[in-house]
This record gives sequence, structure tokens and C-alpha cells, in this order.
Amino acid sequence: MTEFRRFRRGATAIVAVALLTSACSSAAESGSSASQPTSERVVAFIPGELANPSQAYAWKMVQKQAADSGFKPIVLDGKADIQEQVKAINNAVAQQVSAILVNPNDALAIVPALTAAKAAGVCVGITMAKAAEGTDSSVDFWVAVQDPLAGKTAADAIMAKFPNGATGVEIGGQAGHPAAIDRHDGFAAGIEGKPIKVLEYKNPQKWDTAQAQAIAEDMITKYGDQIQFIFVHWDNGATGVINALKAKGGLDDVLIIGVDGNKTGFDQVKSWPNYISIGQNVETIMGDALKDSKLCADKDPSLKLENVIPFDVITKENVDTFTVPEW
Repeated sequence: MTEFRRFRRGATAIVAVALLTSACSSAAESGSSASQPTSERVVAFIPGELANPSQAYAWKMVQKQAADSGFKPIVLDGKADIQEQVKAINNAVAQQVSAILVNPNDALAIVPALTAAKAAGVCVGITMAKAAEGTDSSVDFWVAVQDPLAGKTAADAIMAKFPNGATGVEIGGQAGHPAAIDRHDGFAAGIEGKPIKVLEYKNPQKWDTAQAQAIAEDMITKYGDQIQFIFVHWDNGATGVINALKAKGGLDDVLIIGVDGNKTGFDQVKSWPNYISIGQNVETIMGDALKDSKLCADKDPSLKLENVIPFDVITKENVDTFTVPEW
């Protein structure tokens, strides 16, 4: 995504902050109320889109673990839309929550809303992604895997499979999402100077399987058997890629690398001839985010900005050594 697009989306979010401030007292979603007892700490989980399976599972993990850190959880859906997520952040501030945990739709565009929330005394955490470059002051902490490492791991896997070089394509994650940006940047750095040629790279507008499949179908039409590998930024997106490859026929030897390590990823490691899933442990990420929220609310000086959770690399050789996640 170009810097101009990021600037324009960021500007939209700034305008949205101003326009939506007066509307921040609306009721929260999924059973939350417009007011909370002052003696009870509330944490608001604000996903990019609650309909996204990873975010739905993350919310489930927040509900499971919140009490351990002394919080009552509520959820406010970002609905895969920047302005909706800004509205949700403002809503959380209006409800005087103690902390917010945000998975950003656009890491730069929501900075003004995060900054305003932090200035209002709310503990601000980003989960399953890191703060955008140069915006650390807008958050108290972030908890995530190192997404550039996912891209580098994908590059290493391609070189291991094709030591003499290969050509393929990259299907990114949601345009503007920090995880998608970092996974691409890590992949680009990982293949630099190596005999790996990316024929095309394209992002969908959402983390949407059908959109990934449409992109894959277009790429397969253009490049056919030149495609030896496909790096897909998420396992559910890779489902669409597999559908596209099966429909074309004759391409079942293509190496596919997905990221997430969800149930779909595990299934595809087992069922597709050459599949690798680079897994992030959502339960650990959300549990640590809640612990960091407590440290922040307690003004504990041991709180750190960065909380990096390691990846699991899931292959046919080791898939049975892992516990299959619920999502």
C-alpha cells in the first residue's frame, strides 16, 4: 500500500475522531452496557472484524482469561472498517473502560483515536500486531508474533524446497493491516539476493477467503505452471488458493505457505502435498495482553512496550506433535 493511501486513510480516521466524539456514548455490542461500576475494571476488546475466525477466537480467549487479570471483558466490533473501529475506540473511552485491546484495521489510520484514548487515561494495547512504525507513543504496549519473521520463514521454506531457485506469487493479507505489511516486508527481505522470483504480489481488501481465491484464480490464469510456490498471508486465505489450484488442475505440486496455525492450517498441512503453516498462539497472545493491561492499570513500572510471542512452524513431519487449535 502506498504512503499516499496510508496518509489518506489516516486523514479519514482523524476526521472520524472529530465527527464521532459526540456519539461515543452509544451502547457497546455483545452484551456490554453503557456504564460500568467504578470499582470494576473493564477491558474492551476491539477486533478488526469479529466475524474473522482468528478475531472471534481471540475474543473467546479474552473472555476465558480476563478474570485472571481482574477485568470484566466487553467487545466492540471494528467491522473491517476504519471509521467503525475509530467509533468503537471512542465508544470504549466514553464508557470509561480501564483498557482497550485493539487489532487494527489500519495501523496508521487509528493512531489519532489511540492517542486520544491514552490521553484520556485508558490503557492502550495492540494485539496480534505491533504498533505502526514511529507510533509507539500512541500505545502502552503491543503483544504479537514478529510478523516480519513469518515472511522470512516463508522465504527460508521456499529455498529449502527449491535450492536452485523458483518462481511464484504472494497473496497478502488485508490491505493496510500491520500484520500484512510486516509479513510482506519480511518476505521481501528474506528473498533478497536469492534466486526466488515473485511474479506478482496483491492484497485483498479484507481477510476474506473468497477474495484470496479470486486473486489466486487471476494469477493462475496469468502465470499457469510458472507458479512453483504461493505465499499466502493467512491459512484461511490459502483455502481459497487451494480451491483455485484444484479447479485449474495439474498444479497439486505447488508449495503453499500460510500463516496463523489455525485448525484450517493444520488440516491443509495434512491434506495438501506441500503445505507449511506458520503458527501464532492466540491464547498466549491474548493472555499476555490481559496481563500487560493489568500492569498498565496498576502503573507497574515493569510493563514493557513490546511483548513478542514466538511462532510455531507446522509441517507434515511435526504436525502431530502440536495441539490443534479450536479456531
